[in-house]
Amino acid sequence: MMRVVVILLFMHAAVGQLQAQDIHFSQYFSTPLTINPSYTGSFVGDYRAGLNYRQQWGSVTVPYKSFDFYGDMSFNKNFIHRNYFSTGLYMISDRAGDGDLSVTKIMASASYHIAFDEEKTNYLSFGLQAGFVQKSVDFSKFYFDNQWADAGFDLGLPSGENYEAQQTGYTDVNAGISYSYSGSDNIGLYAGIAVFHVFRPSDSFYGNTENRLGIRPALNAGASIRLSDQVYIYPSMIYMSQKKAHEFLAGGMLSYALNTASSNQLFAGLFARFGDAVIPTIGYQFERWRAVLNYDVNTSSLKAASGGKGAFELSIVYTGWYRKQRGNSIDVPCPRF
Repeated sequence: MMRVVVILLFMHAAVGQLQAQDIHFSQYFSTPLTINPSYTGSFVGDYRAGLNYRQQWGSVTVPYKSFDFYGDMSFNKNFIHRNYFSTGLYMISDRAGDGDLSVTKIMASASYHIAFDEEKTNYLSFGLQAGFVQKSVDFSKFYFDNQWADAGFDLGLPSGENYEAQQTGYTDVNAGISYSYSGSDNIGLYAGIAVFHVFRPSDSFYGNTENRLGIRPALNAGASIRLSDQVYIYPSMIYMSQKKAHEFLAGGMLSYALNTASSNQLFAGLFARFGDAVIPTIGYQFERWRAVLNYDVNTSSLKAASGGKGAFELSIVYTGWYRKQRGNSIDVPCPRF
């Protein structure tokens, strides 16, 4: 009986995936291009590359695996030019559940950053993204109600589903705007709002052109607060909504510099996805490299099947400068945790 309950729970989860809810990461701060196109190039440095890996629900079903790789760079980010332009690219590969629901997304990103003052402490940024998404699924691996027999599910029975194809794809466009402030040695602030699936592309394995992705607005904000020369805190939040699905994450990180003469830091923090998970997080920065690891402790109704085991994520980010000496580069303050 317990096996049937688990199967039904994850059939429900699979349906949610097929109904085109977007991929998400608990480390939203480590996937900047996926939460707002205007964050392309908005960091301390000239270029950046990062990857994220997430695996979830491995304790009760075939693990859901998500991989994100991104890179972005800026042009004219120096003291001569007040404004600067940035470009970037990210790719997401996701595989979910028994039916091998696979999603591959490639998006090109561009942003423009405008300084409001000569000191370049107030920036307004605009961003656009465009790209292609491809999805595939193996319906022969799913369980359907027509395949229920007395002893359990029989995959040899016809499913009764009239799907048109096991592969589909569409083009997509996203847009965003953000603001950042760095006028104080003790505090930096940022906030942004983005709109995903601007033109609501059709997304269906059944050939139904009326089945369109819902527009997904995303609002996020955060701060960097200096407590001492070696200690900073980074509170942040993000809220997203798509059709009837809502997600709200909030929390913070505390950083400790191992010494004031280098950028080597230890991080520790706690986040919460409200109604779903508590997320302890740790990280380490070594010069230009940063690695962050978190674990989602499930607190939702799925806890009965998962035993509280949710997901783990790992992110690695490298940031660099075009010049050996960074003296001419602007220290744009955000987004940082």
